[in-house]
Amino acid sequence: MINIPSFQSYNGVIAVCGASNISEENYHLAEQLGQEIAKKQYILICGGLGGTMEAVCKGVKSQKGFTIGILPGYEKSQANKYVDLIIPSGIGEARNFILVSSADGIITLSGGAGTLSEIAFAWRLKKPIVSLSTSGGWSQKLAGTRIDESRKEIIQGAKTPKKAVEQLIELMRVI
Repeated sequence: MINIPSFQSYNGVIAVCGASNISEENYHLAEQLGQEIAKKQYILICGGLGGTMEAVCKGVKSQKGFTIGILPGYEKSQANKYVDLIIPSGIGEARNFILVSSADGIITLSGGAGTLSEIAFAWRLKKPIVSLSTSGGWSQKLAGTRIDESRKEIIQGAKTPKKAVEQLIELMRVI
């Protein structure tokens, strides 16, 4: 049985997007990111697998927060042990669009092609985006830039997990 808390007790939903294979340093950053998200009373949504997804979920759970994982496959057993609500999509990487569209804003950490697709979807959907610019990958490359002319704002860069969450919350209030 899943114990789903009242969603009225949360301020919204934040997606965290990042690589499934990450360094120990980025694992620690993602865990801190999860802690900050939970402290601010937001629900976390992510891809539900390992690496960034596991670490951020672990951080949220350490603060008694709530996590949602949208898996690419059909097997719930693929989810990391910190996911509260497992959604096995069976649609592979296309689940990235559902993940981003379900969030009020996204934070990226490191990341390869999958994270890049999530950033692009968030950009197209006009979702606020903050990239942890110290984590490498697409997060570092795109922090402070505009993907194209369809939006006036830039992808915000943050140097710490706490700052990333604070910036995203502020952006979600504006947009």
